[in-house]
Amino acid sequence: MSMGNMAIAKRSSAKAIILLGLALLSCVADGVSRGHLFKASARRSVAVINRKVFDVTTFGAKTENQMPGGKSTAAGVKLGVKLDLPSLPGDDEKVDSSEEEAGPGEAGPGESPSDDNASAFIKTWVAACRGNYSGPATVLIPKGTFMTGPVIFQGPCTSSKEPILVEVEGYVKASTDLSLYASPEWFTFEMIDGLIVTGEGTFDGQGESTWKSNGCQDKSSCAQAPSSLKFNHVNNTLVERITSLNSKFFHAHIYGCTNLTMNNVHITAPGDSPNTDGVHTSTSTNVKVLNSVIATGDDCVSIGQGSNDILVNNVTCGPGHGISVGSLGKRKDDKSVSQIHVSNCTLRNTTNGARIKTWAAESAGEASDITYENIVMDQVQIPIVIDQNYGQKKPKAGTGPAGGPPSKWKISNVHFRNIRGTSSRNIAVSLQCSSSNPCDGIEMADINFSYLGGAVKDTSLTTECYNAKIAPAGVQIPPLCP
Repeated sequence: MSMGNMAIAKRSSAKAIILLGLALLSCVADGVSRGHLFKASARRSVAVINRKVFDVTTFGAKTENQMPGGKSTAAGVKLGVKLDLPSLPGDDEKVDSSEEEAGPGEAGPGESPSDDNASAFIKTWVAACRGNYSGPATVLIPKGTFMTGPVIFQGPCTSSKEPILVEVEGYVKASTDLSLYASPEWFTFEMIDGLIVTGEGTFDGQGESTWKSNGCQDKSSCAQAPSSLKFNHVNNTLVERITSLNSKFFHAHIYGCTNLTMNNVHITAPGDSPNTDGVHTSTSTNVKVLNSVIATGDDCVSIGQGSNDILVNNVTCGPGHGISVGSLGKRKDDKSVSQIHVSNCTLRNTTNGARIKTWAAESAGEASDITYENIVMDQVQIPIVIDQNYGQKKPKAGTGPAGGPPSKWKISNVHFRNIRGTSSRNIAVSLQCSSSNPCDGIEMADINFSYLGGAVKDTSLTTECYNAKIAPAGVQIPPLCP
């Protein structure tokens, strides 16, 4: 090769490297911009963005008052298969959705009643997310009461690099016909990067009809009831201001997500409603639950397997089973959890307060770097709990841990700091750790409880500790185990 050709080759190679570098920087910048969507300036940026509004009523959704006889049939799209939904026109005018062809799982003209709100909701989403329209978009569920079966809002979205916004101003009711739910979710958001769900509206799961038997008499043969809101592999997400009422199962299930914040949400179900966890996380990273009021029949927040870097702050919980890490280890593939921080919360009339729970099963893993601090307990049955006998038959109070094999999960580097208030039972602190994997590094700092229970003669408080290595600091009321 001549010297001239060598020079040209070098310049071409250098140019290719520069172009590749610019492309990579562009990709990184796009990811970073999405990751910063929900910091302090996020709401201001959302407010000034000019978004096209896609109203579900334009695509055929009807309120109960618009239905024959004033009620919806609540037909839904059965889940369990990936929907190949059509791309819809995206011009600036409202779209006549009756001219669109129906995709798999959708209702076409004349195939089902016109009140198939699930199909209308999904068509609206497709038009806003990946239709012909290009630009920032809002999916609007306006004021009014809408009945619907299961709905999937699926990405990826191609309309804009800005997060797609779902504004819920109406009252959305879940169908009580469990045969519609081929998969245990009602509203599913999945495979989306950049999502905002907001509004003053309500998701009503209508769980009252399923809580006793999940809708069937033979409970052993019943399918799992659907969670109200499922966030499945959704990244860079903000959920705020909405209300979730009376879910059939979990209110919000966060799975496989990164950088998701729930802020100022209201979650409500009766104290005796089974498995109605307020927020449940699993296999997720950088999840925040902030400034919210949660009242349920199960854990207000349950931090499940594979959860890392989770923050729960300024949450009012009760009734319910407390704010829990776990349960962990019931399934063989359960993954470890770490970097859990629960702070500035108030728990009222809950069965447990700050709790970590693992099963004594074949699964092994670790729960580490967990902090509960600055928490007020108001008539909580057991304010501080580590239970590594979860799922086993409980012994009578004061008789020691349950029998059976020990848990294989290791709990370490746990901090209970500045936790105070009232206990409605005599045992205010219960630390039942595994005999084969004792708990290490359990800090108990400034723990101060008084008894406020029923009319009993003994109002003293005690602690129980098994296989726990404790580091005390500051006030200890009741006194720690010797």
